[in-house]
Amino acid sequence: MRGEGARAPLSRRGPSPADSPRESIASAARVGLKSRRSRGRAGHPMTRGMAGCNAPRRSASQAPRGPRTAPSNPVKAVTAKQLPNWYGSAAVEPLADNAPRILILEPDIKVRSTLLRYAVKGWQGAAVQSTSGTLTEALDDPERLKSFDVLLVGCDFSKDGTAANPTLQALRALAADPGNPAVILLTTKGSEYTAVQAIKSGAFDYVPKTLLGREQVLSAVQRAMLHRKGLLGHRGGAVTGVVRLFGYDMRRCLATRDSMSVHVAFSAERAKEVVLKVLHRGRGSLSRDASFERLVTEFKLLYDIADRAVAEIYDFRVTSQYCYIAMEYFPLGHLGTQLDGTLATSEALHYAREITRALSIIHTAGVIHRDLKPANIMLREDDSVALIDFGISHSTSTATGEPKQTDGEIAGTPYYMSPEQAAGAVADERADLYSLGVILYQMLKGEKPYVGATAAEILEQHRSAPLPSLPAHLAACQPLLNKLLAKDPSQRFGSTREVLEALQHTARMEPAAAPEPMPALAS
Repeated sequence: MRGEGARAPLSRRGPSPADSPRESIASAARVGLKSRRSRGRAGHPMTRGMAGCNAPRRSASQAPRGPRTAPSNPVKAVTAKQLPNWYGSAAVEPLADNAPRILILEPDIKVRSTLLRYAVKGWQGAAVQSTSGTLTEALDDPERLKSFDVLLVGCDFSKDGTAANPTLQALRALAADPGNPAVILLTTKGSEYTAVQAIKSGAFDYVPKTLLGREQVLSAVQRAMLHRKGLLGHRGGAVTGVVRLFGYDMRRCLATRDSMSVHVAFSAERAKEVVLKVLHRGRGSLSRDASFERLVTEFKLLYDIADRAVAEIYDFRVTSQYCYIAMEYFPLGHLGTQLDGTLATSEALHYAREITRALSIIHTAGVIHRDLKPANIMLREDDSVALIDFGISHSTSTATGEPKQTDGEIAGTPYYMSPEQAAGAVADERADLYSLGVILYQMLKGEKPYVGATAAEILEQHRSAPLPSLPAHLAACQPLLNKLLAKDPSQRFGSTREVLEALQHTARMEPAAAPEPMPALAS
């Protein structure tokens, strides 16, 4: 196979159509003066598509081309030696510092010609080369591949719309090296599923050919260029820049950590404020991104539960720059904002009942939260609560009925982790009940049961320190607390139903109007 090269003419003159798939558009500044020498080169014919030059005459030794016929074997292997022939052998250099270096990999000659025209007219001095080759073939010459900024790659999903599609397999291999160019997929017969698979495999953008237009192509390439130059936030580092998402007016940023940020935004579609949990994407395969997997896990779990016990999900999107979830906003904030001091016993038991009911809903759905803490318990105006942040949650709905967790994995917040989580053992629903016991103690006593200078010290106390004791005026709550905070999971309550019964019993045991001890007034 032999490829086509193009330089954007400084005169902005567009290319003329070419009959051959090996069309070539050249800059008058770089190629026009060399055209005579180029005619004499073996294996490098200049075609009618060259700006400012005429097509060369055939030599007597060249046989005229007859009508094309279908080959007996349409799939032809391309070796590494042949690859430089179809997209040049010299380094690709643009005529302007800010002009892109683009390689087009597209089997359809009409689409390829259109893309060439868009790129050449879009940037002065751009270096554009095109070929009917595949991304798999391009990977055979990695050094040459890295001389480009952006790849426009045709991908046909009509025969294989799964993650095993050859183009997606090659895309994952390319995305493994951050030095490779950004890939914009131009797709045929795609769907929402293939779009997600493409982005997960490492595509920078995904454009269906039915929507292909000049603005779409130029905009996608421009974003890819900015991203390649490091002007946007990148995965694995601190969040940078201003988040802009279509349909949302950003009001304020609530938190940032690594490549994640959480924002309050006004949704034009819903005419109210929502929370956006945003993953700032980098180049590379999303299938290798743990943050993306946690975001997808959270979306699936919340979407499947669909109950007031959890935050309502409005939207989940994957774009070239961000992956985000839009969810319910809670103006009253989380339970942690109420824990500056102690709560009244009745209020603490009320919140404990609401949390237990919420846990009952997610446990019935086969979900273990694994990171239950005050900051993940949101308050509603009707005094009920909703659970959020299911990024490290596990589902028990597997073939064997066991949680999808491996021994040795430690995840959660140290202050609220169960002893089995602290030991890296597999956790079940009783781990959430232990976390509920920690929260109940904090609401009643105004402090956490176990503290330390390091996370390791805190985890060791969860495993081996004595059970915490409540003051005498809270003695009615001590049996409930002991059962929730038992070191051995088998000694805890077996279900949320048992916890609700114990809470009701404790509320009856508590004196109706037992005032808190008052300090004596100085005489």
